[in-house]
Amino acid sequence: MTTSKLRLNTDLRKKIGGLILSHFENEQTPELENFKSAKEDITTAYDSAFKIATAIVSRAYPKDDVATLQTFKKKYGNACDVVAKDSCFYFANTEIETTENERENSEHFDFKMDANMSGRFGGLDFAVAYFRDDLKNAGLNPEINIQHQENRHNPHLTQEQDKIKKFLGYNDGTGIFEQWKNKYSLYVIGTSYCRSRTIPCTAKEFEQMRAFKNAKQTFVQSHYSWAEAIQKDMRDITLALKDYKYVKDAIDLCGALGLNVNENELQRTAGVSLTIYQPENLASLIKSRRVKQDNKAVIAQFKKARQSAVATH
Repeated sequence: MTTSKLRLNTDLRKKIGGLILSHFENEQTPELENFKSAKEDITTAYDSAFKIATAIVSRAYPKDDVATLQTFKKKYGNACDVVAKDSCFYFANTEIETTENERENSEHFDFKMDANMSGRFGGLDFAVAYFRDDLKNAGLNPEINIQHQENRHNPHLTQEQDKIKKFLGYNDGTGIFEQWKNKYSLYVIGTSYCRSRTIPCTAKEFEQMRAFKNAKQTFVQSHYSWAEAIQKDMRDITLALKDYKYVKDAIDLCGALGLNVNENELQRTAGVSLTIYQPENLASLIKSRRVKQDNKAVIAQFKKARQSAVATH
């Protein structure tokens, strides 16, 4: 049976969709380059900011004092249990006058892998972006949050997130999670609550720590931007593959996208569907996005053609 008569089925559509997704993920786009650069930047930012944090914390809690209190703890037990390692610090810029809005010159700076972030980003988004390749190699889906960002109550999303957390060691504080915590922790004196031990710093140090926080936000955003562009394309790809009737249609689409697919890689199984998308039209749409994202005119024209095809059938 030739590909011109070989019909698509669910398994073949899934396999071809996976090949196209892999092709998109390895395509050298501006979004991917931004993501790679942002990862290099955040790695440098973490190390630089931690050196600054170490200097700030060491001034507030000298090593000799920490050692003395640890000695007292060994001698007197929990009564002197006031020293512990932490990765979250509440720094205050003491070089400017305190205002009514304390947030202007004091903030939390959290080095933990699961630290809270602002906006739509959650505590898992940084780790997923940073360890994306590790998750992918383990057969997990690092883009699951992005794929289901409009439906956070999806049971499948929860299941996949649980797998990711288990792999990273979130649940029991082991593995990657523990290694990260140990790398970015400092001894502090006081209670376990950051705000109850405000640590003074200079104006320059405070701004450098703010830059670190912004770099972290930029890094996670770069992952979202790259992955969202791919998912936008894959939504149309998935719809197209559902509508294609023959394997030849899917192979033609792959070829138009610059992806060579050998028909021998595909199983000879049957499937029934209705062809709505024309491979060359869909390829043109996807390519136009890679030249200029959100090309509304091209997208509108493509969707209009699809609606016309649906009405015809």
